[in-house]
Amino acid sequence: MRSMSPRRGFSLVELMTTLTVLAILILIAIPNFEQWMLNTRIRTATESIQNGLRLARNEASQRATFVRFELTSATDAIWAVCQLPATAASAAAVTSCTGQTTIQQVRADDTSGVQIGAGTAVADLAAGSYATAITGGLPAGITYTALGRPSDYGNTSILRIDVTAAQAGSRRLVTTISAGGMVNMCDPAITFNTTSSTQGCP
Repeated sequence: MRSMSPRRGFSLVELMTTLTVLAILILIAIPNFEQWMLNTRIRTATESIQNGLRLARNEASQRATFVRFELTSATDAIWAVCQLPATAASAAAVTSCTGQTTIQQVRADDTSGVQIGAGTAVADLAAGSYATAITGGLPAGITYTALGRPSDYGNTSILRIDVTAAQAGSRRLVTTISAGGMVNMCDPAITFNTTSSTQGCP
């Protein structure tokens, strides 16, 4: 009858080698994971802001009155949508949702650490302008008319919103509002092409 040889497990040297390799892999992966998490927060903040802009536009059309979207923080996706006075002159005099009828107020989850900038000039939408990030400009907002159009386009209304972060290599996403009130997003890191890369900025 053949005797059974005892099962051999990990030796101490093999165990230490395995743990060392695992530690190295974790150290390599951590920066990539942190960058991925930061880029996810940038995407979340951008989508939240877009949702707020679309809500304001839809509410203005449905209520047949002036509705304002207001972005209040440069470091977090905090925004409000409010109904303004019914007359154009009265609505134009309002520069904040404070004291107005609030429709919705949102602080998006897990968007801390982002940097948000807003531009009001039509030049901020020109081809080639997206290579430079917009910073500052907040708090600011945009008022939609009952037709779903910005009421003061090219003057005081937000026309472009950049969301990024201070860390090197962070993604930057740009939201634009057209003269007709349409909301679009583009990625300046992608070369724009009308047929193959429409996600890029022109």
